Amino acid sequence: MALRVGRSAVSAGRGGYRGNVDGYRPVYDTVSELGVPAVSDWHVLMNIAFCVSAVSVLVAGFCSAHLLAARRWVYLAAVIGYSAGSVLVASVHSGDGSAHVVGAVLAIGAGNVIAVVVGTGVRACPRWFSGGSLALGVVGFLASVLLIAGIGPVGAVERASIYTFVAWELLTALAIGRRRVSADSRNTAVRPAPRLRSF
Repeated sequence: MALRVGRSAVSAGRGGYRGNVDGYRPVYDTVSELGVPAVSDWHVLMNIAFCVSAVSVLVAGFCSAHLLAARRWVYLAAVIGYSAGSVLVASVHSGDGSAHVVGAVLAIGAGNVIAVVVGTGVRACPRWFSGGSLALGVVGFLASVLLIAGIGPVGAVERASIYTFVAWELLTALAIGRRRVSADSRNTAVRPAPRLRSF
């Protein structure tokens, strides 16, 4: 994976594009190339997005670690790895050094670890969420294996390993939203009716 992503990044760093995304090919080019100033006019927004993702996952991870009991340290390690990797991807541009490749490996790998650990370690979660989390994490790891093995176009395969974590974040938001709606419904159902005063 490091070699393959690194080759693609070096190609972009040598001026494969001309300051915009007109020649960018999502199937063949990596996501982080959109954060390179020489490649994309959207590089500032893209790198900000990497950092926002790092901070939000870090905060949410520490706030929810108590739900995983014995596995919380594995979970926290993955959360920290994802956040550190995302910051590296944003601060060291594709093609500028091995730190960018290390960051990409950390972010992709740790993201899928988070999905698997949550899917198998939180008993209070509904079964559909646990099963979906585990499935997304496994698919992400399988895509990573294909990326490392050099099977398939790098852009498409890399996206398959990244978007599984994005899908997990959306699945988590859905689970939290449904739980809140369910709790509000129960509170409304048990709320006593107002007593009428007699005159």
